[in-house]
Amino acid sequence: MRGSDIIRELETRQQSGQPFIRWWRRENDFADYELLKDFRKRVEPNQEFEGFELLDIESMWKTLVKQSTHRLARDKRKGVEVIIWEHEDTEGYVKEQVCPFSPDAVMTIFDVETKGYTLV
Repeated sequence: MRGSDIIRELETRQQSGQPFIRWWRRENDFADYELLKDFRKRVEPNQEFEGFELLDIESMWKTLVKQSTHRLARDKRKGVEVIIWEHEDTEGYVKEQVCPFSPDAVMTIFDVETKGYTLV
């Protein structure tokens, strides 16, 4: 499957509520996760893929919690759902960060937590 095949298939599929894509290549033992909007911008028509799946925010949240080495929780603050993320800052101090529960925030935390490497 090529990048152009994935883009063509995405054009025929309904993606509302599925802002993430998980994709993998035949030769790799890991999967990559991205925001679908970012994948669409950077994928090359001739890139080779073994497969892909679209994910909703709840599925991506579960993947994030499973991959994370730090404490993550969801809460409501002022009526808005948020992520409470305890992690070390650049100086090694534990810091609590409150982020909106949104696709962009989930993906940012996921990228920091996994450093871009996720086993299949």
